[in-house]
Amino acid sequence: MNVDSGAKSKFNKKLLAIAVIIIVVVAFAVVWGIYWQSSNAKKSKIVLPALNLTLIGANGQQKILNSSELAALESYTATGGYSKGGTIYAGNYTGVPILTLLNLVGGITSGQNVTVTGSDGYQVTFTYQQVQGQGLNAYDPTTGAAVQPSQPLTMIVAYYCNGTSLPSGTGPLTVATVGPQGLLTPGRYWAYLLVKIEVITA
Repeated sequence: MNVDSGAKSKFNKKLLAIAVIIIVVVAFAVVWGIYWQSSNAKKSKIVLPALNLTLIGANGQQKILNSSELAALESYTATGGYSKGGTIYAGNYTGVPILTLLNLVGGITSGQNVTVTGSDGYQVTFTYQQVQGQGLNAYDPTTGAAVQPSQPLTMIVAYYCNGTSLPSGTGPLTVATVGPQGLLTPGRYWAYLLVKIEVITA
């Protein structure tokens, strides 16, 4: 009798251990599934209209990004803006750092500049330093006074402003200079309707 009782006790303990293991495995699978779905949702939440952005490196290497390829690149969000006609246009911009894009076609070195072009033909040429976020004129968004940035500025190809797509008059892509301080930069730096970025010899 005692032998049977002991055997049953051991058997019950094994069943309990197996049940616990099954519960832990199932719980882990559920948690992992939720995390995976959440992670994928975060990665895929950027939805861009149909577009093509042409990148040309200093050696002639060329790459054309479509909306899906651009949205898949790591984004950066910060505040920036500019003044036009006495009106300040500022917001929280999201896009891809221009340096990230240049790295897809060989990068940029000192002694090289970058020319950006809009679909309307507007062009701006930035120096190597400016593309790095240095040597850019910046202004206080409240007073309009010229200031020296105390935190880095980042030049991006923006596709969102305050979480929504850029309006048709400026987007779907525009060059934006942003940073933690939310400083303004000259409007001429903000190339609207961006379609091409090219590395050239200075």
